[in-house]
Amino acid sequence: MKVFFLNIPFLHRFTRESRSPGVAPSGTLYYPIYLALAAGLVRQRGYTIDFLDAPAEGYDLKQTEDRVAKFGPDLIVATTVTASVAHDIRVMDHLAKQTGAMTMLVGTHPTALPIETLKASPSLDFVAVGEYDFTVLELVWHFDSGKTRQQLHEVAGLAYRSGEEFILNERRPWHENLDEIPWASLIYRDFLKIEHYSYGAQLHPEVTIVSGRGCPYQCTFCVFPQTITGQRYRPRSVRDVVDEMEFIQKTWPQNKEIMFEDDTLTVDKTRMRELSEEILRRGLKVTWSGNARADFDDVELLKLMKKAGCRLFCVGFESSDQKILDEMRKGGATIGIRERFVRACAEAGIMIHGCFLFGGVRETRETMRATLEMAKRMKLDTAQFFPIMVYPGTRAYEEAKREGELVTENYETWLRGSGYYVSQVCRGQLSAEEISAFTDRAYREFYLRPAFIWQKIRQFFVSPSERSRIILGFFFFLKKVFTRDK
Repeated sequence: MKVFFLNIPFLHRFTRESRSPGVAPSGTLYYPIYLALAAGLVRQRGYTIDFLDAPAEGYDLKQTEDRVAKFGPDLIVATTVTASVAHDIRVMDHLAKQTGAMTMLVGTHPTALPIETLKASPSLDFVAVGEYDFTVLELVWHFDSGKTRQQLHEVAGLAYRSGEEFILNERRPWHENLDEIPWASLIYRDFLKIEHYSYGAQLHPEVTIVSGRGCPYQCTFCVFPQTITGQRYRPRSVRDVVDEMEFIQKTWPQNKEIMFEDDTLTVDKTRMRELSEEILRRGLKVTWSGNARADFDDVELLKLMKKAGCRLFCVGFESSDQKILDEMRKGGATIGIRERFVRACAEAGIMIHGCFLFGGVRETRETMRATLEMAKRMKLDTAQFFPIMVYPGTRAYEEAKREGELVTENYETWLRGSGYYVSQVCRGQLSAEEISAFTDRAYREFYLRPAFIWQKIRQFFVSPSERSRIILGFFFFLKKVFTRDK
């Protein structure tokens, strides 16, 4: 059985595997990590695959159709998200008619709304619910072994149509032994070009992997733990992770950084120590970064991580207002704890990319301004500002619907024409338009400060390794600030 894995063509540099899918102001383009992991597993079990990341390759619909038709798949598996789901379903309808292949959508949106997703298209055959590596594999095996559609109830994690009915099978349990799944970087090597991908805070080129899945924290807006990865951390073994790091460095000598896209890389301090010690024990010269929570303030451990190559943390500070943080269920990451974290990182020599959200519950004009001023005061290398995006499948979405604060459920309006994010909530006297406008203002005010500009000029000359990132960021910033977008 032949399977085509597809990241569907849409807007240029449109990212589906981001926590806020869209076209990032920084020009960030995420690797299709989870789609690559599923593809690697199917290939490992002996099936023939092809893999296309159309937004990265610049493919339009016709080029994509030609590539799919040439391969001749039995099944097309594509990832989708709320902001692109209507478009993605239209593309899958087209590909199904042109190729005769069965079609399957995976990802956060179909996990949250599996039956609604199936009903949106008469030609969509399947939807995967939750973590989908083994769901895709079992579906492929199901048909390859001669089983029929009448037996599809056996495939956990699957939603499908049966005549006029829509069937939702039992949820697939989380897979515990992640070492069994082939590395995403094997698919990158065979099908992708690492130069196409970038993350605004990372050196370029970079390679992104995951060392574990799930997050035990309860942030109401974070879509991946609530839909795909789960709210318990399941790590790969340290040995397997460092083996993949070595493979990346040998495969791409030009690579400058490895990004760990775990929901929260630093959730287990013991494991972070073991990871750092293993990197040092092998003498691996590698620069790496990851997503961290702002309650990680063990200076000695941070220094060990720095010695092992840790360069930067991406940290969700979100807001300066403790009541808003409480509504987001940010847990122990209080204002005071966050200040200690920033000081500890500075002492260890690890940079911070700060992430901030506008439009949370209890948000006002005053709290948005206070958050921006806090971001300016913090010793950050870079920052990003988002309107809070309340995706189906999250508690934040359900709360916004319940309180009458969700502006629209027409998903095709959830992005601007360029693919930039636009708020879909109002908060009291604060309109969605005002939240989006303040997000744009925050970018301008943060990055056009003389102090920040001087910081980057100095970094450009003092740290040669940072130069390509600074230049890339500068051009994307100009595009963001000076392009009018509706």
